[in-house]
Amino acid sequence: MLTPPLNPSLNNDSARLPHLSLTLASASPARLATLRAAGIDAAVRVSNVDEDMVRAHTIGSPAQIVMALAAEKARRVATQIEDNQRSSSPDPSVPSTDLVLGCDSMFEFDGDVFGKPHSPEVARERLHQMAGHSGVLHTGHCLIATASNTSIAGISHARVTIAPMTDAEIDAYVDSGEPLHVAGSFTVDGLGGAFVPSIDGDYHGVVGLSLPLFRDLLAARGLSITQLWTHAHPAVGTLPPIAQRFLSSAMHFSAHHGADGFILSENETHWGMGGAGGICAFRRSHTTSGIEILAQLRGLRTHGGGTWSIPGGAREWNETLEEGALREFEEETQISADHLHIIDSVPNVHEDWEYQTYIAECDPDLEPHPDHESERLGWIDIDAVDGLPEGLHHGFAATWPMIKEKIEACAAR
Repeated sequence: MLTPPLNPSLNNDSARLPHLSLTLASASPARLATLRAAGIDAAVRVSNVDEDMVRAHTIGSPAQIVMALAAEKARRVATQIEDNQRSSSPDPSVPSTDLVLGCDSMFEFDGDVFGKPHSPEVARERLHQMAGHSGVLHTGHCLIATASNTSIAGISHARVTIAPMTDAEIDAYVDSGEPLHVAGSFTVDGLGGAFVPSIDGDYHGVVGLSLPLFRDLLAARGLSITQLWTHAHPAVGTLPPIAQRFLSSAMHFSAHHGADGFILSENETHWGMGGAGGICAFRRSHTTSGIEILAQLRGLRTHGGGTWSIPGGAREWNETLEEGALREFEEETQISADHLHIIDSVPNVHEDWEYQTYIAECDPDLEPHPDHESERLGWIDIDAVDGLPEGLHHGFAATWPMIKEKIEACAAR
C-alpha cells in the first residue's frame, strides 16, 4: 500500500518517489530502535517462528542458518498479511504494508554458533569463553514485497572483540538479564557495550539490523531507503521498471520453497538464498559431435528468463545441493534420478551463496516433459550450445567451458 508523505509542509515542488510502508517481522526492540533512529517508523508483527526447529532443519554454514531464519520470519508475516487482506472479516491489528523485513543474528565463536542463551547458566558459560577473544556476528536480512511476494536477502558480517571480563563483571552482567535473549549473549547498544572494545564491520549489523545492507537490498530492486522515511519526503525521481515489478501485484509469485528468492552477494543478486544447483545431463547420440546435452530456455517470468541454461534451482534449507539439484531437475523435466549417473560437478561459488552444476549421463532414449519453468526444453548438440540465438544465462556461461570439457572427457572413455 503506497502512502503519501506524512509531512506536507516540506518542499514538494519536484516529482518524488512514492512513500513505502514497512513491517518489521521481529520482536527485537533494538532492531525497531535502529529503524526509528533512521527515520523509519515501522509497524511490528512478531512471526512466532520456532527458531530451534528451523535451525535443526537447516543444512549449511552459520550464514545460511541466519538467512533461513530471517526468510522464515519474513515469509511467515508476509503470509499472515496476505491472508488477512483476503479475509472477508480482516483483523485490524494486522498491518497493511508494502514491505516486510525479517532479521536474525548468530555469533560464530571458535567453531561454535551462539544464538540466544535463554538461561543464566548458558550465558555465564559463553561469556567466560568469549572474554578476551573475538568472533563473527552474522545477521541475515530478508525483504519481501507483499504485493508480488518476491524477496531479496543478504547477510552482514562483523568481527566483534569481547574485552577481558572479571568473574564479578560476568555475574553482574548475567544478573542484569540483558544477555539472556540476544545472539551471542551480549549487546553493543546496552550494558554490554562497555565490554566490546572493537568491531570490524557494520555496527548496526551487530545490533541486529544493518542499515547499509538494508539500503543495498532496496537499491537492488530499484528502491530508495528515503521512500521509507516517515516524516521526510523521499528523493526526487520515478520508479524504474525493476521497482515497479517488485511492488506489483500483477507479478505475484508463489514461493515454491522456503529458500526461493534472491540473495545480494558481492554486489550481484543470485537465485537461491540457501544456494542452488542444477543438472547438466548429457547423452551419447548420433549428432555431429556424438554428444547432446539437455538444455532449457528459461520461461520469461523465471530468473534468467529468455536465456538458455540447464534445469535446476534453489535448494531447500534441509537439502544438500545435490539433493536440491536432483529434485529441481525432476520437477522441470519429469526425468528421475534413477535415469541419471552423476560423474562430476562444477561449482560457481560466491561469499554467501553458491550454485553447483552436477554433470550426469542420462539414459539415451529418454525425452523430457517440461513444466512452466521452460519456454523450450530439449536435447542439443554439445557444439551448438555456444551458438544458441537467445544466448546463455551469464552464470551458466561462466562455467560452460569447464562443464563441456568434463563431459567430452567422460564420453571419450
